[in-house]
Amino acid sequence: MTIERKKEKGDKLIELLTRQYFLYGQLHELAQKQSHLVDGRDPEMLLKILAARQRLIDQLMSVGRELAPIRAEWPKVAAVLTPNERRETQRLIDSVREILSEIISHDEKDYKALDVQKQKVAGEIRGTTAGQRMNQAYAQAAGPSQNRFVDTRK
Repeated sequence: MTIERKKEKGDKLIELLTRQYFLYGQLHELAQKQSHLVDGRDPEMLLKILAARQRLIDQLMSVGRELAPIRAEWPKVAAVLTPNERRETQRLIDSVREILSEIISHDEKDYKALDVQKQKVAGEIRGTTAGQRMNQAYAQAAGPSQNRFVDTRK
C-alpha cells in the first residue's frame, strides 16, 4: 500500500468517525426524548422516536461496514496519520464511546421503567379478569331473575 493510499484511508477514517460521532449524537438526543415518553402517555410519539432511532442505527451499521476495512489495516493506517490526525481520531473514538455509554444507560433505565409499567398493566388486567369472573359467578348463583313487572298470568 502506497503512502498516498494510506493517507486517503486516514482521511476516510476521520470522515467516517466524524459521521459516526454525529449519528451517535442524534441517537443520544432521541434516547433522551424516549426516556420522557416511556411513561405510556404518548405511545404514538414513542413509536415515532423508536422508528427514527432504527433509521439512525441502520445508518450507523452502514458506517460500520465502511470502517471495517480501515480497522483491518489499522496499524498501516495509523502509521501514516499526522499527530493532529491521531489526536482527532482518538478524540472521535473517545467521544463515540462516551455517547454510546450514555445511550446504553438511558436504554437500560427505559427498559426497567417499561418492565415496571408492563407488570402494572398485567396486574390491572388480572384484576379486571378476576372482577369479571366474580360478576359471572354472582349472576350464575342468583339464577335467572324474574322481572317483577312481567305479567306472568295466563
